[in-house]
Order: sequence, then structure tokens, then C-alpha cells
Amino acid sequence: MLAVSLVGFSLNGSLIRAAETSDRVVVTAEDVDVAKIQSGGQVVFVSSGQRAAASHAIDDDRRTVFLFSISDQRPTLIVKLGESKPVHRVSVVVGSQAGEVKVYLLDEIPRDPSDLDKAKSVATIVDLGVAREAVVDFEVKNTRYVALRWPLSKNYSYPLAIAEISAFSYAADPTVAVFDPPPDPIQGPPLIASVSP
Repeated sequence: MLAVSLVGFSLNGSLIRAAETSDRVVVTAEDVDVAKIQSGGQVVFVSSGQRAAASHAIDDDRRTVFLFSISDQRPTLIVKLGESKPVHRVSVVVGSQAGEVKVYLLDEIPRDPSDLDKAKSVATIVDLGVAREAVVDFEVKNTRYVALRWPLSKNYSYPLAIAEISAFSYAADPTVAVFDPPPDPIQGPPLIASVSP
């Protein structure tokens, strides 16, 4: 009876884990997040909020957030990459309800950065669950700036909170490191012949 219960528990646990991983974003070793501070990314424009805290959106720490002003009906954030990179995926983690976000890939910042109406968005992320990573993949495009704009409804009554923004590029040199296997511990250390003069 105990064995049957354990088998049933392990099968149920496997199903739960499979359901959990279906919502997670799979990032391969070939993907590099080029928007992060560690990769040379920097926030160069926010339409509102404390500019000193803007780096919280790209600091690779979901516990820190950047807050737009409560009165900002079109929150906009632009990340400058360390250098122009081919980007194929953008992801966002919001800390508050946000509706949707439009993603723009730009070679240069417009004269008025808050005016992205003339630019064409490459994608829209519509499933923005609080504290969950929402992702959009698109055709690879070489870009220097990643801009995000949230068109909020008129009845949106609290500040938009952004926990993380990521922009993924393929690794420039996906080399595979090859290591010699460690010596077999059962055989012991290699024998070194002594040489006498």
C-alpha cells in the first residue's frame, strides 16, 4: 500500500512540475540578455518617475522595481544597448497590472523620445501577469535602442511598476568548451617514472 501511494505521489508531483515549467521562459545558452546593466545596457529615457531608480528595470533583480508616475497615461522607457546587437526576443516582468506593452527597436532615439507614434512597433506583449515574465519573439533585427510603451486606459489609477526588462540576442561566438574528463579516482593518481642522471 505504501509503495502504491509513493508511486501515485511521484506521478502527481511530476504532473505539477510539468505544469509549472510550461509557463516559464526557456532561455538557451545561445541567448544573451543585452539590456542588462552587466551587459552594458542603460536606461536613457523614462517618461515619468524617479530617473535615479530607472536602472531597477534592468538590474537583473526582480525584487527591485521602477515606478512610473500615477498620472502618466503612456509610460515609456528606452534602454540603450552597449552596442548595436541583433535582437530576437524581448521580455517584461511587471509589478502591477499593466494591460499590454508595445515593443519598438530603434537605431536612434527620436527627437522627442516620448513620441513613438511615428515609429512602427515590432510587437505587442498582451499577457502581462503581475510578477510573471511575458515574452515576445520576432524576426531578428539589428538595433541599438529597445523602447517600451504601455498605452494605459483612462481609468488606470495606480503607478505602473516595472520589475525587469530583457532583450535577447544570440551569442556572438557560441563556442563549446571541451574539458578532459577527470582522472578515474579508483585508479588513483597517474604514475610518474623517476629518472636518475
